[in-house]
Amino acid sequence: MYILENALKNLIRNKGRNILIGAIIFAIITTTVVSLIINNTASAVIEDYKERFSSEVSITPDMQKVMQEAQQNPADGKVMMKRPEISSELYLQFTDSEYLKESIATGSIGANSNSITAIDQDEENTTEDTPSNGPSNFRGNEISMRIGGNSNFKLYGDYWQDFKDGLRSVENGKIPENDNECIISTALSDANNISVGDTLTFTSNVSIDVPDDIDTSTLADGDTITLNNENYKVALSEMGTVTLSREVTYELKVVGTYADLTDEYSNENMPTSAALNRRNEVLTTLNTLLSTRNTDESGVQVDVTYYLSSPEYLTQFEAEVRSKGLPDTFTVTTDTTSYNRIVKPVLGLKNISLTFMLVVIILGSIILVLLSSISIRERKYEIGVLRAMGMKKSKVALGLWSETLIITCICLIIGLGVGAGVSQPISDKLLSNQVEAAQNTEQQGSSQFGGHVISEQRPNGTTTPSMGGSMFFSGINQSNAQPLSEMKITLDFYTVLEIIVISILLASIAGLVSLSRITKYEPIKILMERN
Repeated sequence: MYILENALKNLIRNKGRNILIGAIIFAIITTTVVSLIINNTASAVIEDYKERFSSEVSITPDMQKVMQEAQQNPADGKVMMKRPEISSELYLQFTDSEYLKESIATGSIGANSNSITAIDQDEENTTEDTPSNGPSNFRGNEISMRIGGNSNFKLYGDYWQDFKDGLRSVENGKIPENDNECIISTALSDANNISVGDTLTFTSNVSIDVPDDIDTSTLADGDTITLNNENYKVALSEMGTVTLSREVTYELKVVGTYADLTDEYSNENMPTSAALNRRNEVLTTLNTLLSTRNTDESGVQVDVTYYLSSPEYLTQFEAEVRSKGLPDTFTVTTDTTSYNRIVKPVLGLKNISLTFMLVVIILGSIILVLLSSISIRERKYEIGVLRAMGMKKSKVALGLWSETLIITCICLIIGLGVGAGVSQPISDKLLSNQVEAAQNTEQQGSSQFGGHVISEQRPNGTTTPSMGGSMFFSGINQSNAQPLSEMKITLDFYTVLEIIVISILLASIAGLVSLSRITKYEPIKILMERN
C-alpha cells in the first residue's frame, strides 16, 4: 500500500516529467487503438468475403479453350466459335453433392403472346417464322436480336433475388407457389388490364441438335422433321447453320403483380425494345419452364449457383462434377474477381494500419525507454535514500513501475475514447484512397474487351472478323462487384483486450529499464555523490 501511495505522490511532485511521459504513452495508445480497430474490422470483413466468394461456385465455359478448339477445327475456311452448352439436367444433377451446403437454380426462356402486348413492343416483332431462342440473321434491331431473339417477353423460373434485394415487392396477390402460376409487373398488368386470377398464354421455342444420320444439305428452310415423335421446323441461317425447333406453350395463371424499382433498361445506351425491357419479365417456377421440353432439347437457359459447405471442398467438388460428365471446356471456379475487387482495398487498408501501428509502437517504445532512463538518473538520490532506509531493489522498481502503470491506465481510458471516435473518419479516408488506387491499377492493367466474333480466313492467310448465328458473346464472366465504399468500424471486446495487453507491455518496458538501472546503483555511492 505504501508503494502505491508513494507512487501517487511522486506523480504529483514531478508533473512536468510525468506529463511528457503521459503524452508519449497517450500518443502510442491512441494510435494503437485506431490501428487495431481498423485492422481487426478489416480482418473480419476479409474473412467474411473470403468465405462468401470462396464458397460460391460457378460453372462457366472456358472461352480460351473454346477459341483454341475453333482455331484448330475451322469449317470451310472460317473459324466458327460457338459457346458450349451442357444440359439442364446435368446442371441440376450437380446439385446432388455431399460437398454442397446449398444450391440455387434459376431458368429463363424468351416468349411471345398473342393475347397481351408487351411494353415497348414493336408491331413487326412477331413469332411468325423465327424461333424466339434460335439463331437470327441479325437484321433490323441487331443488338436486341442478339439478346432476346424475336421474343417480347422473358419467362423466369425461380428467380426471386430482386425481391430479396428489395428491388421488387408484391403489390397484389402472392409469389407463385405452384407450377403454371406466375407473377407479372404492375406496369404490364395495367397496360393490358390483367387481373389476378387471369390466365396468360405464352409461346416459346425449344430446339434439338441435328442427328448425325441426317444429311443437312437436303434440308430447306421451313421443312418439318419428325424426331422422337415430335415435329421440328428447320431454320437455316445465313452462315449455313441448321436449327431444328418446335413451339411449346405455357398456360400461366396470374397469382400476383409486383411493384418494380429496377430500371426498365439496365443500360441507358440500350435501344428501346420489348425484349430488353424488364417490365416484361414474367416470373414463374423453374419446373414450369422445364416441364414443356424433353431432356434432349435446349431452349431453357438454366443457371445454377452452388455453395460449398467449406471453401476447401472446391477440388473435390470439381472432381465429382467431372466424373458426372462436365466437359473440359467448362471451368469450376469461385468468384475470385469479385473477391479481389472488394477485398483488395480492404487488405491494403489492413496492411497500412498494421504497419503504422508497429512503427508507432517501436518508435514510441524507444522514446519511452529514453525518457525512463533520464527519469531514473534524475531520481538517483531518491533511489539511494530509499535503498539506505532498507527498501529492497524489487520494491523500489515496483514503485517506479506503478507510477508508469498509473499514467498508462489514465492514458488508456482517454485513448480508448479518442481512438474509437476518430477511427471511422480515418478508416473512410484511407479506404477511399485504397479504392481509388485499386481502380487506377485495374484500369491500367485491363485491356479492351467486347463481343467475340467469328474470324473468316482469307486465302492469303489473314483473317477478317464476321458475325453470325448464336456466336455472339458479350461481357462473359465480367464481375459487377463494386469495392466497399465504407467499412463500419466497431470496438469489440477482443480489440479492447489487445489494447490493454499492449499498454501493460509498454508500462513493463519502462519498468524493466528502471530495474536495470536500479541494480547498478549502490546507495552509499549515491549518497556520497550527493554530498
